Amino acid sequence: MGDDMKHAIDAGSFRDRDGRIYIVGNRIVRGLSEAALADYRKLAATKFFERFSKESKLVATRELPAGEVPLPAHEQSLWAGFLEHDRVPVISYAYEWTFGMLRDAAVLTLDLLEAAIQADMTLKDATPYNVQFVAGKPVFIDIPSFETLQPGSTWAGYRQFCEMFLFPLLLQAYKGVDIQPMMRSRIDGVGVQTAARLFGARDRFRKGVFAHVWLQSKLDSRYGATRKDVKSELKSAGFGKELILANVRKTRKLVAGLSWGGEGSEWGGYEEFHNYSESDHALKEQFVEESVRDSGAQTVWDIGANTGQFSRIAARHADQVLAMDIDHFAVERMYRKNKEAGLENILPLVQNVCDPSPNWGWRNRERSDLATRAKPDLVLCLALIHHVVITANVPLDEFVAWLASVTDQLVIEFVSRDDDKVKTLLRNKEDKYDDYHRDRLESALAEHYDIRKTRALESGNRFIYWCVASG
Repeated sequence: MGDDMKHAIDAGSFRDRDGRIYIVGNRIVRGLSEAALADYRKLAATKFFERFSKESKLVATRELPAGEVPLPAHEQSLWAGFLEHDRVPVISYAYEWTFGMLRDAAVLTLDLLEAAIQADMTLKDATPYNVQFVAGKPVFIDIPSFETLQPGSTWAGYRQFCEMFLFPLLLQAYKGVDIQPMMRSRIDGVGVQTAARLFGARDRFRKGVFAHVWLQSKLDSRYGATRKDVKSELKSAGFGKELILANVRKTRKLVAGLSWGGEGSEWGGYEEFHNYSESDHALKEQFVEESVRDSGAQTVWDIGANTGQFSRIAARHADQVLAMDIDHFAVERMYRKNKEAGLENILPLVQNVCDPSPNWGWRNRERSDLATRAKPDLVLCLALIHHVVITANVPLDEFVAWLASVTDQLVIEFVSRDDDKVKTLLRNKEDKYDDYHRDRLESALAEHYDIRKTRALESGNRFIYWCVASG
C-alpha cells in the first residue's frame, strides 16, 4: 500500500521489543519480529486459540499479507510480519476497574495460560493491561504475549501476576483496601515487599497469603539479586509443565473464590435510598431518555452514575456509555447487575471527576486520560454538581468550563440549597459558596451552551437542563 498512509505509533506498546502497535485510521496493526511471528503462527494453529477466539475471549486477529499492510515501506521493513486486530471501542485501565472486573480479568488470564501450557505454549507476561472489557466481558488483546514454552521453564509471569492481579485482589478482599489507588500509584502494581508489609502476621493464615505473599517476599529478599542461573538449575532438576499447571490451577481456584462485600460504601444503595418522590423520579427518567434520544449521541459519559440507573436508560439510545462514580462498591454493583442482565454497551469505571485518570507512565504518554480515549458526545451530570462545588471545593464556573471543554452536549441537574442533600453537605461547614446558586449555574452554562430544554421537578428543589454547545 502507499507510503502516504497516516499512522501513529501507540505510545504504550514500547515495552515489548518483539512488536509495536500502529494506529492507522480506525485500524489496529501490529508489527512482529521474526520470533514473534513464528510464535503467532504456532498459536493460530492451536485448538485453544480457535476456541477462545470463537468465545470472544481473544481479540479478533488476522495476519496481514504483505500487500495489505497499510504502513509506509520504511515501517514495514522494521518487522518480519504484521497482524491486524479488531479495535477495542474504549480502552480502560485496571486502576479504573472494580474488584469484580479485575478478578474476571485475572481468571481469564489464568484460563488462557492453562490452555496455552497444555499446548506447549505460555504467556510471557501477566498484566491487566493485556485485557480490555468489550461488550461487558474481559477480552485478552495482547496476542504476542503467547510464546513457545521452553523445556524446564517456569511460569515467567508469576511475579507480575501477583503484583498486578493477586496482591490487589487479596488486599481488597481481606483488608478492604481499594485497588484503584494502589494500581494508580505504581504502574507495575503492588510490589511483593509492599504487599508483605501490608499483611500482618495473622493474615498469613488466610488463603493465599502465606504462599504467594509471605513466602515469595522471603525468597525475594534472599535470592532477588542472586547470580545463579536459576533457569538452568530448574531445567536440570526436571522442572516440567505439570508443576506449572498445578500452580496455575491452584491460583485460579484462589482468585475465583475471592469476594468483597463493599464495606464503607456511601452510595452503593443509592437506588433504594435516594430522596426523590416517585413522580419526580419518573420525570427525571423521562427527561434523560428524551434528551439522550434527541441528542443523537453515540458515546455518553454518565459522571456520578452511582449504580447505573440512568446509564442503562442512556444505553437504549447510545452506542457506548461510560458509567463512572467515585464509590467503588456502587460501580461494583453496577458491573454485577450489567453482567447478569447481559448489557453490552455500558463500561463501568471507578472515577473521581475531581481527580480523574491522568496521562501517566513513560513520558506521561504510556497511559492516557479518559477524554483522549473516549471523547463523549454527551455528558450526563445528574445530582453531582453540589458534591463537586461544596465537597471538592471546585468553583462552579470552573466545573462548567471543564464540562464544556469535554462535551458539546450536556444534561445537568442542579440541586438547590433547599434540598436535604445540600443542607447535609453544608451542615458542618462554613458556607463560603456564594457561587452555588441556580442563576449562577444558568449564567455559566450560557457562556458555553444554548439551553435547549429545562425541567423543574415537583419538589421545587431540583432542575434539569439539556444544553448544546453555542454556535
